[in-house]
Amino acid sequence: MSTTSPRRRYKRDYGEGHVVDDSSNADDRTDRETFVEPSHPPQDDADLVTSESSWPIVLYIPNLMGYLRIILSVYGLVSAIQQQASVALNTWIAASLLDLFDGMAARRLNQCSKFGVLLDILADNILRTLIWIAAIIESLKQDDERLIPKVCCFTALICLEWITMVCSQCNQANSESGHWKDFQRGRKAPFWIEAVFKNNFRSPFGTIAIFGLFIAPFGSYFWAADRLSKTTWPWKVLLESEYAALLLIRCAYVGRLLCVVVECWLCLEYIRGLIHHDTLQRRQKRS
Repeated sequence: MSTTSPRRRYKRDYGEGHVVDDSSNADDRTDRETFVEPSHPPQDDADLVTSESSWPIVLYIPNLMGYLRIILSVYGLVSAIQQQASVALNTWIAASLLDLFDGMAARRLNQCSKFGVLLDILADNILRTLIWIAAIIESLKQDDERLIPKVCCFTALICLEWITMVCSQCNQANSESGHWKDFQRGRKAPFWIEAVFKNNFRSPFGTIAIFGLFIAPFGSYFWAADRLSKTTWPWKVLLESEYAALLLIRCAYVGRLLCVVVECWLCLEYIRGLIHHDTLQRRQKRS
């Protein structure tokens, strides 16, 4: 580890086009993070700032991909209601794959924006919500009272996801770093929370959580619909092995449960912060 330079630059990329530049002292790592306008990813250690795109923000290519993701999500639900389970799943998968490319497109085309970050989060939530709704509809069609607790759990997950999004976005608006993933700034997070967020979810716990977050609704609908043809790609392999499909879905539920723990912690931390802020304001008024 070199100690010749008194100051070092740490670049943090959140995946939606946000880049944070950490400038900290070699002997003191407690300096605050500063938000840097999103830019084209550097090829080396050169400056992060490049010229901005001249396109209207709402017409940025990544944002157009976000609109398309929302449209595909809605179309998938319509297909599911029309008993076209295979079309619905393939459409939702296409919407999910677009999520892998919009962030890369934003950085490569230098079309990053806070609006794009919000749109990306909304598109993710809308996609998962509609898949959960489709799974609920299919479960209710089976007319089995034993499925009522499952339907209640699916509904609770939908509510928790949106509550978490509201809390995280409100917290971002009040944060100094400018991104909701900097949840641990100013307070120490439990080790199991840090394990999930470590390296921007590029960790064993983070991988399990993200796997469960996206695969659990897919698996729930897949299992509830039970109307896919065994010759339909790409479901042929899973449908030929019910055990493999069930194992994959259960693993996804484990990851989704881990997400629930993280989501509850994020919401509670935000609520505690609000209460603490209100308490301080009340004391100041009294004094």
